[in-house]
Amino acid sequence: MFESMASHSPLASSAAWTIASSVNRVLPEGALPAPSWAPGRLLKKHQRTPMRTGVPRRTLSLCPDCNREAVEAVIRGQNDVAGFRERPGIIDAEILEEGGRILMRKACETHGPFEDVLSNHPDFFQRMEAQSLGGDFDCVGDREVHDHGPNSIRAGRGSYLIVDLTNRCNMMCRPCFMDANGVGYVDETDMEDLKTIFDRASSFKPNREINVLFSGGEATLSPIFLDAIRHAKSMGFHRLHVSTNGIRFAESRDFAVEASAAGLHGVYLQFDGVSEEKNKHRGLGNYIEVKLRALENIAAAGMQTTLQVTVVNGLNNDCVGEIVRFALRNADQIHGVIFQPVMFTGRDERISTEDRYAERYPLSQLAYDLQAQTSIDWRPMRDWYPASAYAIFSHLDDVLDRGLERGSLFPDMHPDHAIMSPLLVDADKGKAIPIPTFFDLGRFMQDVVQITDSGRPPRVTRAMVLLSLLRNFNQAKAPSGLGPYELRSLFEGSLYRFTRSDDDWSRQASAKTAHWRLMFFNGMWFQDAYNYDFATIYNSSAPVATWQGEISFCAYNGGGWRKVLESVHHTATVADWYRNHGRHQIYAAGKKVHLVESLSRRPEPLVQIEAAPVGTFFTRGCRDLEMKRLVRSGG
Repeated sequence: MFESMASHSPLASSAAWTIASSVNRVLPEGALPAPSWAPGRLLKKHQRTPMRTGVPRRTLSLCPDCNREAVEAVIRGQNDVAGFRERPGIIDAEILEEGGRILMRKACETHGPFEDVLSNHPDFFQRMEAQSLGGDFDCVGDREVHDHGPNSIRAGRGSYLIVDLTNRCNMMCRPCFMDANGVGYVDETDMEDLKTIFDRASSFKPNREINVLFSGGEATLSPIFLDAIRHAKSMGFHRLHVSTNGIRFAESRDFAVEASAAGLHGVYLQFDGVSEEKNKHRGLGNYIEVKLRALENIAAAGMQTTLQVTVVNGLNNDCVGEIVRFALRNADQIHGVIFQPVMFTGRDERISTEDRYAERYPLSQLAYDLQAQTSIDWRPMRDWYPASAYAIFSHLDDVLDRGLERGSLFPDMHPDHAIMSPLLVDADKGKAIPIPTFFDLGRFMQDVVQITDSGRPPRVTRAMVLLSLLRNFNQAKAPSGLGPYELRSLFEGSLYRFTRSDDDWSRQASAKTAHWRLMFFNGMWFQDAYNYDFATIYNSSAPVATWQGEISFCAYNGGGWRKVLESVHHTATVADWYRNHGRHQIYAAGKKVHLVESLSRRPEPLVQIEAAPVGTFFTRGCRDLEMKRLVRSGG
């Protein structure tokens, strides 16, 4: 009945939604399923652990100096890992609003007071906090994986599992969150360690889909790089990526093809600006040429690239808009952009107070800088959401696909630490428009939460999601040529970001033939010892997989764990490594990478990727012809 009503017009869709949701509220709620991968029944919103939010609030943080001293005590042999685990330098802290800013203030009895800026737009900060979905399941059976004292991860699935293959790098950047090439030892992950890492990753509940991100140092320098990809693939992990400066991919298209054949799905490419001037701090003499060649070779090998931008206030924050325009012009090669405000760890751990204040880039500022530096009516208070909102659609997939061995990718990062904004991209013209311009994304997400919480059968759930999709679409404000059918295709086409993966997932996810595409722009805030908040560590969305289990990326780099574990576990001193393996090339002080292959304007792809068929969400369990009729006539 509701499907027939919705088929006449947007007004009819709204009326059908009103009736359907009224009936849905009257009926008793059903129970959500208890899939085998989860420790219990799927959680409704009221059953989720709320995130610690609100201003003012008290929390626990680190004294940067006490934490550094605790790390150095382990390195000198005056303490062990167990001692550091329990006493990493914890002090009380307060998060408050003052003078138009959100601040963290704390004081150590030994080292005095510290202050840092969390946001310079309190309204935006509070908007993100207000839209938090809440936490995921508590972890069960994870003692060998999460045993790091107050820094332990206690809940959630994580979005990225970061696997450091080496601490060596072929560049000498500043900033560098890990001080690659600056320590006196080499730390390499071998295949035995790698197998343990992936065995543990599947050993506890919730058993999850997760993006595996091979990292370093420079992961492509590792002698086991390709074998690591193959092993992860063999273990059922299909979302395989590498975080890289792109030099190896620029040097050799064959290397890109070989990595893709091994199972690599995508590349997170370091990219701090569109000119050599904006990348001088990286030290590479032909930075832009290398990036363009890497993009070309990665795309030719059938893989996707996400630009990974470190933003330093006063250095490159004035060119974030140019980076967006670059991504839009190259939408056939670029999947999305992640902006990461600088974290003062590694090479910047001892930054002066004055420089820290000058270079700190609050996450909220990204939304306002992009508004000012673009001309697409990109509004901070309308078009940005906490990245944890993705989890609403992950949960929808969990509710519908009940017999899977792994839960969907479930980003439940704290709303203060990750934001996102989706743009609709005209792939032919390289132009974009924020989705909320013509689609009420906020209300749609509220609708989906209401629908999934009601616990209805899958067919009813799909029908109600379709009604909500249509009622929140304002075709009068949409670009010409975008109707309800195209909107449905966009929605279905984006679900691969969260849903289950299989052997064919990478091929389908990489398909790019549509005129309209969604491109997501994300901001990710990683903590250092100055703005550390223990209340956000327990459900880390980016754990680092180590020989000591999975540790929050912020705890690993901002909380001292990297130095502690590498000092105990490192492979060799730098001198011994060079003596046995030789020196690797380091591009610094303007040194250029010699690129043999010529850079073409648009290469012929070496890998042909066909588009996945449309109709994988709403048509599951429904008749295809009926759904096509419904959606095509919905506007």
